[in-house]
Amino acid sequence: MPAAAARGCVRDCALGAAVTRTVAALAALLALAALYLGLAREGPGLGALLPWLAGDLSPIDAFVLGDIRLPRLLVAAFGGAALALAGAVMQAAFRNPLASPDLVGTTAGAAFGGALTIVTGAAAWSVVATPLGSLLGAAVVTSLVFVLARAHQRFAVATLLLAGIALNTLVGALTSFAVTFTFDNYTASSRVLFWLMGGLDARTWEHAAITAFGCALFGVLLLPRARELDLLTLSDDAAHSLGLDAPRARRWLVGCACGLTATTVANTGGIAFVGLVVPHLARLLVGPAHARLLPASAWLGALLLVASDLGCRLLPPDANLRLGVVTAFLGAPYFLWLLARHRRGEAL
Repeated sequence: MPAAAARGCVRDCALGAAVTRTVAALAALLALAALYLGLAREGPGLGALLPWLAGDLSPIDAFVLGDIRLPRLLVAAFGGAALALAGAVMQAAFRNPLASPDLVGTTAGAAFGGALTIVTGAAAWSVVATPLGSLLGAAVVTSLVFVLARAHQRFAVATLLLAGIALNTLVGALTSFAVTFTFDNYTASSRVLFWLMGGLDARTWEHAAITAFGCALFGVLLLPRARELDLLTLSDDAAHSLGLDAPRARRWLVGCACGLTATTVANTGGIAFVGLVVPHLARLLVGPAHARLLPASAWLGALLLVASDLGCRLLPPDANLRLGVVTAFLGAPYFLWLLARHRRGEAL
């Protein structure tokens, strides 16, 4: 077989495999979405989905499916995808497999900014007030991590987690202070406490639109820069020799990660470990190349958060299990396993 024909055959096979994986991924996500909409302790079940799509369902059941469950599903799907994308970007940009929005302080900063809008009453002014406050908090804290992680005008990976832990503690204390300072305002303090534990209760189409817009906007900005993320996993000198201005690219990419985190945390509250765990699982499936890793991370993040929230919904009402607690239970053991591998000197 001529070399050109062989290359064409390999290219066609790779394209066919990619199409097959994409179709399988979309089918799995659609199947989980159908289960999410149709499985419930009470109210319309799986049998109501087809009549609902055909417009032949009672107004009450149609309202439950279309205005209660569907917005919550969209917030979970786009929020999980956004957090996973942010984690994949930070792990490449910081050259640290343990980096994620919640470990380097981005999530804590977004939570603090959002909490301030609630306790000060600014959240009541506009539906975008909390996302804007979260974005500002995330940007400030992540910028401080950048400053602390640089040594002698070079990016020091070794100090990243220490800086993130320190700022997480500081910003968490400031958030707690903001809550305790408003204990006399029970409505505001209770909203902040429930929001910080993470959850998708009472999500509306406005919340879904903001989460989806943030995920789509910053996701579209990231995908063309997959090669830059590949180069950032090397040293800055190696990236520069290949034509990349590493500091500038890192600032831009981490800024996109901040946007993904802020627009999600503003509508979901504190969701831990999704940005840490999901990119590692995606690498096991598709490898380290970010052209494939970013879409796979987004898909797995959506699956994880939708499945976790479905579990919360199916529990008895008196359990009142929060989504952030579920993701923490899933992610913390995996994080400890990664640390154990790192201590043994294994590749993460």
